[in-house]
Amino acid sequence: MDLKTLTNMFPSHKLVMGEQFSQENISALKVKSILNWSDTIFVNCDFSEAQFHLLMLSGTIFFECDFAGALFRACDIDGSEFISCNLTCADMQASAVSDTSFTDCVIGGFLGPQDFNSCSFVYPRYARRTRIISQYPYVVVTTAEGPLVLFKTPTGWQIHAKNQRHSFGFDEKDIPAPYAGAIEFAAKLAYDQDRERSIRMGETVD
Repeated sequence: MDLKTLTNMFPSHKLVMGEQFSQENISALKVKSILNWSDTIFVNCDFSEAQFHLLMLSGTIFFECDFAGALFRACDIDGSEFISCNLTCADMQASAVSDTSFTDCVIGGFLGPQDFNSCSFVYPRYARRTRIISQYPYVVVTTAEGPLVLFKTPTGWQIHAKNQRHSFGFDEKDIPAPYAGAIEFAAKLAYDQDRERSIRMGETVD
C-alpha cells in the first residue's frame, strides 16, 4: 500500500508527516489530560526509544514509522494499524492493545500483544531481510529469570531475554536451560498450529 491509497481510504484522518519524537517522553501527564491521537495518519515519523504514557489510539494509522526501542505504558491502542513499521525491541506489554493490525512490520525483540485473536500480524519479519515462518509471530515463555520471547526464522530460533539475544539452529544440540525447554514448547505450539490449519483446509495430516 502506498501513501496516496492510504489517504484516499481515510480522507477525514489528520495527516502528520516526518515528525521527530525520538527518545521523547510522550505523556498525557504533561498536558494534564488524556493524550488522544485518534483518527490520525502518521507517516515516516521517528518514535525510536520514545516513552508513551496514557496515550489513547483509536483508528490511528502508522505508516513506515520507526518505533525501535519504544515503550508503551498504560496506553489504550484500539482499532489501529501499523504498516511497514520498525517495532524492533518495542514494548507494549503494559498497555491494552485490541483489534489492531501489524502489516509488513519488523518485530524482532518486540514485546507486543499476546491475544492473536484480537490482533493480527500480516507478513511479520524478524529483521528487514528475515521473515518469520510460524503462524504465531512470536511466543512468550515465562521463566523464573523473566520472560523469553521466541521468533521462528528460516535459519532457527531467535530468543530475546533481558536485553540479550540468543540464536539457536533447528538441529543445534546441547542448548542450555531455560532455552531448550522454551524452544520445545514453542516448536510444539508451531506444530499444533500448522496441523490445525491443514485440517481446516481439508489436507491430509499424520
